[in-house]
Amino acid sequence: MLELLHNMDWVLPLRSPALTQVANGFTWLGYATFILFALPIGYWVWNKGTFFRLLVLIAVTAWLNALLKDIFQDPRPPLELRLDDRVGDSYGLPSGHAQIAVVMWLWLAYEVRRAWFWVVCALICLGVCLSRLYLAAHDVEDVLVGALLGGATLLLFARVKDWAFWREANLGWPLGAALLVTAASLALWPGQAPDYVPLLAGQLVGVSLGLRLEQRTLGFGIAVPAWRRLLAGVLGAVGFVLLQKLLKLLGANLELPPLYWQGLRGLLMGLFVTLLMPWLLVKARLLSARQREPVAVADVAGA
Repeated sequence: MLELLHNMDWVLPLRSPALTQVANGFTWLGYATFILFALPIGYWVWNKGTFFRLLVLIAVTAWLNALLKDIFQDPRPPLELRLDDRVGDSYGLPSGHAQIAVVMWLWLAYEVRRAWFWVVCALICLGVCLSRLYLAAHDVEDVLVGALLGGATLLLFARVKDWAFWREANLGWPLGAALLVTAASLALWPGQAPDYVPLLAGQLVGVSLGLRLEQRTLGFGIAVPAWRRLLAGVLGAVGFVLLQKLLKLLGANLELPPLYWQGLRGLLMGLFVTLLMPWLLVKARLLSARQREPVAVADVAGA
């Protein structure tokens, strides 16, 4: 059994140039480059409530994944077997791709609640998990544990009935919780915490604060023609790319300690997604204002 969980020699005969391209495509869906790009666009032009919840959920599960990786310190498959050179020297157990894929795609399916959408999301989730094995970035144990943790996280969050807490409770609650978890993580983390731990905390604070301010001052909605939503998504994507370039330039000039800078960077990204870009898109008349969408599980795509 242990041999089956850890030995990856079986994957070598399955490889071909075409399958490698497919695997790289699926595995890209699990990297931050895609996730940090896709979630804001969904927030702006698909469903604000659904994608706000996803932002929170993915931040929490990514923090948990990073903590467990550094606790277990389980090595990845041998370097000579790997076809993914983006993993660096990080540990393998649990697989972040598998964990986040289960959380992201199955939560979307849970919110949309359409049979065909469940099938599509399940296939994407399976493709991401299998791609990590094909590329030998993880062994079977890594992927299984990551998927199970993602499923457990989903079950836990599915029991949260009142997401309005995030926009109605005193802002000190999410702010204090994020700061407390960050401080405890940095103090008790086994070894040095990854720099994306304060980034995730900053994002949670930023999206919570931005959502609160946006709901009270703007209340944007998507009750506009489809071509406007499409254009809003394109402009939002361009704006997000420009934001990353601006943050890179700002980080080089501020010369803050890395952990402080990552926290500030996450805060600015959260505010951009939930406050600044919606305001710009409403001012450009691509989205509507004063159409408040309650942050509740009953939201469905396009509601």
